[in-house]
Amino acid sequence: MADAHYRRQDQDLSTTSESSDQQTAINMEQNLADEKGGLMDLSGVKLELTRPDTAPPDARLYNGAEAEVSFAGPAGPTAAAPETKPVKIGGGGDISENIARGFFAYRPGAFDLAVETTKSEVVLPDVDGSLRGAWLLTEIDHWDSEKERLVLLTDNCLLVVFFDFVASKIHSFKRIVLKNLTSVKIGPFEYPPNSLMPRRAGTGVQLYWSREEATAVQKWNPFNRDIPYAIFSSHPLIERTLRDPDVYRVETFHVALVQGSQAVRATQSPNSPALNVVEGPILIESYASLWSLIHNQSRLGFSRERGGVSF
Repeated sequence: MADAHYRRQDQDLSTTSESSDQQTAINMEQNLADEKGGLMDLSGVKLELTRPDTAPPDARLYNGAEAEVSFAGPAGPTAAAPETKPVKIGGGGDISENIARGFFAYRPGAFDLAVETTKSEVVLPDVDGSLRGAWLLTEIDHWDSEKERLVLLTDNCLLVVFFDFVASKIHSFKRIVLKNLTSVKIGPFEYPPNSLMPRRAGTGVQLYWSREEATAVQKWNPFNRDIPYAIFSSHPLIERTLRDPDVYRVETFHVALVQGSQAVRATQSPNSPALNVVEGPILIESYASLWSLIHNQSRLGFSRERGGVSF
């Protein structure tokens, strides 16, 4: 009788245990059910156990060290990091439409009028030959000051013209004979390591017409006009123009200048040294010119509308 009594107790405990296990499984399924009533999809979920080198004495141990649990979702495309763009300082194309409208050169017909005026008043057919191209560029002097310049390339010469777009007249010009050019360089701008001037973005073109270096006196005089080289960059209107942007692009000017210089050398000075065409940094030896900072920030070297006053 006693044995039968104990067998019934064992059966009751077994039944109770199975019922408890079934209830636990049901509860787990209910916990895994999502908010829509379905089961949560755990496919692709990865359970990782990592073992650190050290663990505190009272930590839960996994093979002698603390077990750290981390979950990784299903593999998928990794979100690309946002692209970091360099801050643009100086150069062309970094102005708004409203600022562009303030340039007198922006107005319809202004560039064509400047070219025609220069052709009639400056170009000498027997000296310069025929016109090969015209550009409106930014000239950067030896003190890092920007100036708006109309540049005309002819068969024999390069004409750098200070054209007043407000009054539609020529203030001054410089004639550079192409066969006298010794070197043409194109590349980014560079400053001395101890210069305090803000770094200039964009591409520049530097041309030399003398093999002699500028003297220290010439470099330190901001009004000196005998520097034997010129530096050009693209005009600020390059991306805000009503016409072909190539007339503001210094790279286009560089190609035409090199081709024109080499052609005139081949016909007029075949025995002269070849033109040195270089790609590399263009050094602007300006260290701490407060005037240039104010001049460039206010764009005083360009013909613009300035609060009702035009100059």
